[in-house]
Amino acid sequence: MPARLLPRLHILTDTAIQSRHSHFELAKAAFEAGDIAVQYRNKSFDRGRDLAELQAIAHLARESKRLLIVNDHPGLALEVGAGGVHLGLEDGGIEEARALLGPEAIIGATVHTPLELEAALQSSADYLGIGPVFGSKSKETGLPPLGTAGLHAFARASHKPVIAIGNIQLADITAVMTTGVHGIAVISAYCMSDVLPLRAIQLLHALPLPH
Repeated sequence: MPARLLPRLHILTDTAIQSRHSHFELAKAAFEAGDIAVQYRNKSFDRGRDLAELQAIAHLARESKRLLIVNDHPGLALEVGAGGVHLGLEDGGIEEARALLGPEAIIGATVHTPLELEAALQSSADYLGIGPVFGSKSKETGLPPLGTAGLHAFARASHKPVIAIGNIQLADITAVMTTGVHGIAVISAYCMSDVLPLRAIQLLHALPLPH
């Protein structure tokens, strides 16, 4: 996918940091708000409990012509017909995922260090998820926050689109986008909201207009 077509707002669904909204509800409100990529993030995925919901989200994505990315599991992304997969460092190789999902799939790679950046830039990943920018509310990373200065250094060194992640809130978007990243990924800024459709629209509209 050319960078200009990759959504600049990625919303990660999460039911661990909150239980008011299901993955489906989170995805549906995001898709309805506009050109938003939804990353299905379920660290405790159980086929018997969760597969039907993920299949419903994938169907909704196809019907609404939105991008659904499954986190961590290339095989699951293939099974439900998602648009792609996002891989953490422990989720298997990017080239193996590419071979499984094909050339049209969108593959994202997590990057934390310059060495990881170098490897990801030589891979067939379509975009890089770089952080944590301001820490993390969703998991213990053990990594120091990059801040906007650190993020800028990564963005400047990357010829692939960078999606910034790590406790980015609505008020942070302008500062984050000045670093040269392609876009942002959010979890708590969206999932913890009481007004999902409105919050998705607010996040989307806070992004500067593309050049």
